Amino acid sequence: MDTATFLAFAVFVIVMTGTPGPGNLTFLAIGATAGYRTAFPVIVASQIGSIPLKLGVAYGLGHVMAAGGPVVSVFKALSMAYMAYLAWRIICLSVRPKGEVALPSFWEGLLIHPLSPKTWAMNLVAFSTFLAGNTLTLHENALILVSGFTIGGLVFHSLWALAGVSILAVIGEGPAMRAITVSMAVAMLGATLWALAL
Repeated sequence: MDTATFLAFAVFVIVMTGTPGPGNLTFLAIGATAGYRTAFPVIVASQIGSIPLKLGVAYGLGHVMAAGGPVVSVFKALSMAYMAYLAWRIICLSVRPKGEVALPSFWEGLLIHPLSPKTWAMNLVAFSTFLAGNTLTLHENALILVSGFTIGGLVFHSLWALAGVSILAVIGEGPAMRAITVSMAVAMLGATLWALAL
């Protein structure tokens, strides 16, 4: 891979992992309602859960997803159902008294990326645009794909969670915080619907 292509891939990773999507909006909301310490294990879990997706894209599963059909229909249904569940969990954290609702768990984080249409789309585009057809081996390309998006995900999910913590520090708990959290949950669902419609 030449330097120009590598830099273009790096910029793509930064843009894709840094912009709003189901994952970043989830971590913004968790940071705002429960703090970074609660968000961090879920962030790590989200990246562990995304590794099979990235490897699947690198080793040919992307062709199956791109072809459409029943597999994609099932994925879309599971994706929407899980994102709706996450949105509900986030809203409950905000509107119910602290301690009444369990905090998001490591295990819940594992499914965020495998069921995120944005994650599938950005990995498919990255692999087909920057990695497929170069002089590296398939294994080397898979390693670049996994490493790039994992590092980007850890950095930007953390920044979004810390942004949520900052919002909480500025406005405190109360109606305004609840309104922001509910808005983030709704935005996460909207981002998922938008991505699924593409």
